[in-house]
Amino acid sequence: MALDSLTMRVKYHLKEDRFEVEGDIKPEKYRNIVSSFLSSQMDEGEDKRKANELEVYCIKLTWYPHTDRIESRSNTGNLGLRDGILLHFLNKQ
Repeated sequence: MALDSLTMRVKYHLKEDRFEVEGDIKPEKYRNIVSSFLSSQMDEGEDKRKANELEVYCIKLTWYPHTDRIESRSNTGNLGLRDGILLHFLNKQ
């Protein structure tokens, strides 16, 4: 029986420049999942929406192993901010 999906929830605490991660993706796979997701976002165009100004940003990545597709949901209000936070996460790994 194949897994339907796995999730990774990233919380970024802006003032402390600190990340929290939870979910059912193994920590050694975080880098691979985030890198794959960011690669899939290239050439998607600019998001001109105003970014939300928050103290804590939450980004949820859901990976579907059977199709190798990764979806995201976030409270950033802007895809550029979301991707910037995820890039920062990768740099701190």
